[in-house]
Amino acid sequence: MNFPPNVIPLGNHYTTRILFDCEDFLLAEKPEGIPVHETKDPNRLDFTRLLANQLKIPELRTVNRLDLGTSGIVLLGKNKDKNLELDQLLKNAEKTYIFLCDGIPNWKEYRMECFIKDGNKQVSIVRSGGKKAITEFTILGSDEKMNVSFGLANILTGRRHQIRVMLSSLGFPVLGDTLYGKKESREKRMYLHAFRFSFTDLQGQNHMVDTGVPSDWFVRMPSISKSQIPKTNRL
Repeated sequence: MNFPPNVIPLGNHYTTRILFDCEDFLLAEKPEGIPVHETKDPNRLDFTRLLANQLKIPELRTVNRLDLGTSGIVLLGKNKDKNLELDQLLKNAEKTYIFLCDGIPNWKEYRMECFIKDGNKQVSIVRSGGKKAITEFTILGSDEKMNVSFGLANILTGRRHQIRVMLSSLGFPVLGDTLYGKKESREKRMYLHAFRFSFTDLQGQNHMVDTGVPSDWFVRMPSISKSQIPKTNRL
C-alpha cells in the first residue's frame, strides 16, 4: 500500500503524521478509534506503543491524553529526564479543538466555567467538590438542514471529557458521542479533534502546529472549511 508523504503506517489500517519533532519530544496526529496509551488489556493496540515501535523509540511517553474517539495532536516525550519540563510545556500550551455538534446554538461565542467531578466512566458538572474547568467555544458555521454546527473549543484547563460534558450540558452534544449525547448513534465516529497546539519549546522558541480538518468531516458536513478557523496564537 502506498501512503502520502509524511504519513506513517502504524498497522491495522491506522496511520499518523509527525507534525513536530525535536530531540526531547514530538507531536503526532492520533487517529480516532484507538486508545492513546496502554490500557488494562496488554493485548489491545494503542497509539503510543504502535508509534514507538515504528520509530524505534521504546521510551516514548504520552504527555497529553485524548479520548478513544477523539483524534488529533498528541505530545509525546522521548527523554524521561525531561518529563517535568514537558508536563510544564503542556500546561502552558494553548490547546484548540474543533468539533461538530448536534443542533444550532443561539450564540456564536460562549465562555463556560464550571466544576467537573470525575466518575468511573464519565464525569459530571457539579456545584462543589469538583475541579474548575474553563472552555471558550466559538461556532464557525451551521447547516440548518442537517441541524449540525461546526465549532472551535479553546480549553483553558485540561479536565477529563471537558469539552464533551460542557457541550452536552449546553444542549449541543458532540456528534457521535454516545456517552454524553445520543445513546443510539449512527455516526461513523465522534467528531472531536485536537486541531491546534501552540507552545514554547524547551529552548524558549514559540511554535504553532495544526493538523487541518480531518477529511471525513467534509462528508458529514460539506460546508465546513479550514478557512473558517481563526489563525490566532496567544503566545
